[in-house]
Amino acid sequence: MSVCKQDESRLARFTATLGFALDDFQLRACRALDEGRDVLVCAPTGSGKTVVGEFAATLALAGEGKCFYTTPIKALSNQKYSDLAARFGDDHVGLLTGDLSLRPHAPVVVMTTEVLRSMLHGGSPLLAGLTHVVMDEVHYLADRDRGAVWEETILTLPPAVRLVSLSATVSNAEEFGEWIGRVRGPTTVVVEEHRPVPLWQHVLAGGRLFDLFSPVTGTVDEQLVRYIAHRQLVEAAPAVPGRARRRRRTATPGPAGADRPELVARLEAEDLLPAIWFRFSRAGCDAAVDECLRSSLRLTDSGDVDRIRSVVEMHTATVSPADLDALGFAEWLDGLERGFAAHHAGMVPVFRHAVEELFGLGLVRVVFATETLAVGVNMPARTVVLERLVKPTADGPERLTPGEYTQLTGRAGRRGIDTEGHAVVLWTPEVQPATVAGLASTRTYPLTSSLRVGYNTAVNLVDRLGAPAARDLLRRSFAQYQAEKSVAALTAAARTNTARLRDMDSELAAAEGFPEYLALRDRLVSARGTAPSETVTALARAVRSHPVHRRGDRDRLLALADRRHTLDDDTDTMRTRIATVTDRLTDTFDGVLALLDERGHVLLDPHGGHAYVTDDGRRLARIYCANDLLVAECLRNGVWAGLDAAELAAVASSVLGESRSRVPARAGRARRRAGRGLARRRQRHLGRRPAAPLPAHAGSGGPDGVVRTRCAAGAGGVRARDLDLGFQVSEHNLSDSSHNCRATVSSCERAFDRTRCG
Repeated sequence: MSVCKQDESRLARFTATLGFALDDFQLRACRALDEGRDVLVCAPTGSGKTVVGEFAATLALAGEGKCFYTTPIKALSNQKYSDLAARFGDDHVGLLTGDLSLRPHAPVVVMTTEVLRSMLHGGSPLLAGLTHVVMDEVHYLADRDRGAVWEETILTLPPAVRLVSLSATVSNAEEFGEWIGRVRGPTTVVVEEHRPVPLWQHVLAGGRLFDLFSPVTGTVDEQLVRYIAHRQLVEAAPAVPGRARRRRRTATPGPAGADRPELVARLEAEDLLPAIWFRFSRAGCDAAVDECLRSSLRLTDSGDVDRIRSVVEMHTATVSPADLDALGFAEWLDGLERGFAAHHAGMVPVFRHAVEELFGLGLVRVVFATETLAVGVNMPARTVVLERLVKPTADGPERLTPGEYTQLTGRAGRRGIDTEGHAVVLWTPEVQPATVAGLASTRTYPLTSSLRVGYNTAVNLVDRLGAPAARDLLRRSFAQYQAEKSVAALTAAARTNTARLRDMDSELAAAEGFPEYLALRDRLVSARGTAPSETVTALARAVRSHPVHRRGDRDRLLALADRRHTLDDDTDTMRTRIATVTDRLTDTFDGVLALLDERGHVLLDPHGGHAYVTDDGRRLARIYCANDLLVAECLRNGVWAGLDAAELAAVASSVLGESRSRVPARAGRARRRAGRGLARRRQRHLGRRPAAPLPAHAGSGGPDGVVRTRCAAGAGGVRARDLDLGFQVSEHNLSDSSHNCRATVSSCERAFDRTRCG
């Protein structure tokens, strides 16, 4: 029997276990995987691309190998673990996240992508026998803060391992697949743009549900445009003297001209439940639930309540009554029994998992969620509601991109259940229908590299590969690939110019004595106005007496020399621009190494270009967070020695937490000050060439701090002028791990006071 028939037989056996026929794009991807090729699958949310990942696990098991299934978030890892364990059996599936380690030696292990990156850096023995890796949600590679993890993993994964990359639809899938093929070998790109469940777009304004697009013209619906124009006129009209504006019935202003419970009731009346209601903050999700609790909203009946309580009891059986009371169990259960709940990473896992199960059973009808729920977590709904088109970030509010809008609304429409899905945007005065239409209709969201060379990355690359090989690896990165493509036209132009310069040089060299004559003319031009008259006269006589001066084609040669000079200048400018773009990663890498050498984490060989990792550097290599260098310096210098448990928890929260609030002015000044200092030192390390900035966390030591401390110079200690230890003590960051935020923040401040020296 041929290999092809064996492959078809494996695929046929796999398909027979599914209970449904595979779509064409799934078949193409699975066949390519069977042929020993890497596969990139780009398809809309909910289209079933994870089937290809399950087939990879099946192949690994059939060949007595291993399959690692990676995801961007713990919630998705937990869910995929449950799915794969149900398919292959508990004994064959393990789980590795920052919180859990279950059967890590199993043949199929689900993990976050950061865990796999750490394994590759550390040469983990668990990598033995690895034959397949599935990277779910690989478009996270473009994430500004975490995307580098995906790129590093692809670059460092052993070439014998087959890679299955699963992505949302991106417009440059072929470019991304071409890069994977360049660094890893033959790669099949499979793109599917058809949504299995059609998606209808709506705007909810004033309690009325409008279609975003006219079914006749395909443009923005005229009724919606007229209604919003009328609402804007009403909102802008001055108040009539003696007539007060109608007061809202609640103290909490709601979007779309109505309170949230009213809007949920409207969705129910339109048969648009179950729904995921996206709000871009954990506190906002909890506040929406509180608002519904204060209303008379109920989306369940008496029969549902018994089933809800049964599921809740199963999930919370191991939690003590005192802990449940501290977690607000009574209010949480009340919301569940009435059919609504919050879902975000700040919830304790047992609560979050209960919400996921109840939503999947259709017992919870509305979930107020952060965007985490859009990252592959299998909680599809009939409807997705977007309360705002702007989300908060550490750099201030940012508008949703078309790709983010598509990712969020892609949750709408349950395959095999719904005939259509619905995306509902809540109207607010700053929302224009044309803006929503632009987000909904844009199909161009390219995947771009976000690779940055951080301190931990640099140390691990040097320790594992050595500095020269690390530079070679960076030159093979997707970031470098895209940089080279971005200057491809310049590179081609510079190549053409170089060939033209050679032709010009040959023609000028053929004119005997012309280079000497040209040099005399240049000296004469320079001497006029600066040199003594005798010198000028002598040079002018030398030019006139030179044989070339009497050539009949002298003017043509001089014009050619001028053109050659201009072309040479233009070509040098092109080369500088090309070098600035294409050498950015390696320049940054060298700057980071120089700084780590100064701090004692690596030792640089100034002659051979090699680098050697010190014991302090090996500690840094095991610290995976945005503030890796800060943590390593604090540990090395005993800054946190003697802290009690509460103080240490507060410090850990301050260096690990992610703030979404705008940076306070004084914290921003401190960060900029530290950043400028590091930039000056880095410029000293890099020399004259302009280079890319260090990683965002490089100089500030992490989140922009409102509590700061410096350590004075000591024996082998940190010099105050070299390191500014910056912390952000944010109640938001600590709220998920402690109910007594203020007490924890106070403990943190006391800890900083005790460690402040100088």
